[in-house]
Amino acid sequence: MIRSISCVLVLGVTIAVGAAKPYLSAGDYAKYVQRLTCSVEDPDHDDKIRVRKLRYGTSGKGRALIAHIVEPAKSLSDKARNVYVIGAQHGDERNTKIVLEYFVRELATLSNDFRNRRRIIVIPNYNPDGYKRYHRLNASNIDLNRDFPSSDGHEDAPRASETAAFMKLMEKYPAYSMYNIHQPFRVVLYYPEDESFARPFSLLSDYPLGTGVGYPTPGSLGTYMREKKVPIITVELARHMKAAVAPYIYEEIRLALYYSAFGCIPKPAQKSRIETYIAE
Repeated sequence: MIRSISCVLVLGVTIAVGAAKPYLSAGDYAKYVQRLTCSVEDPDHDDKIRVRKLRYGTSGKGRALIAHIVEPAKSLSDKARNVYVIGAQHGDERNTKIVLEYFVRELATLSNDFRNRRRIIVIPNYNPDGYKRYHRLNASNIDLNRDFPSSDGHEDAPRASETAAFMKLMEKYPAYSMYNIHQPFRVVLYYPEDESFARPFSLLSDYPLGTGVGYPTPGSLGTYMREKKVPIITVELARHMKAAVAPYIYEEIRLALYYSAFGCIPKPAQKSRIETYIAE
């Protein structure tokens, strides 16, 4: 719990500085990871998690909108908590997509026994048209993070097919929590009521906590989900957009992604695969 907060405006991002240390020493970090790690008794390493690929809609230019889904354990499916992890809502934030593609690949290497009550829904490329043309906006020049029918949003929202499709997906799988991956401020942004979701991500990634980007965001996914009372964390990755840097950015947040998705860090996830990604 943050007992006292002072705010420092850096590059337009409001950084929250609390009584707790913003970073952990190497030893404390290892202890923290160990405390959050989960294991299963005698896991079947030949039975891997199946990541289901779902086309949930079509972009303005006819490109597929794809979600990668890990279903909950069958015995817990009626109590499923739907956790969303989204990248490339802005098409020029290049490494958000690549980082989440690495995460999807790694999910498929885990034993099926690590599934729990959570349904993990990963959307690496929310804005395929914008990504294709290396542009923040979609093909209709709509900012997809300003297209939600929040109280401060556009009166015609949603205007984009991408937004409408995503909202329909959430009707099918109501969100328990959401992590929206952006660039380039290298910070974990949160609303005060969602600190319990934000602080572990911050400690596991060594990204500072922040409470705002320093400019209005009417109609954003964050505002919309907050009004729906769904915890939403906006993770701003480091600035570098070149694909060659993506493995290093992924390394910064990979354990935070696992904890956010599973509610713990599966023991096999402690082993980094960065050498594989660099070699590619």
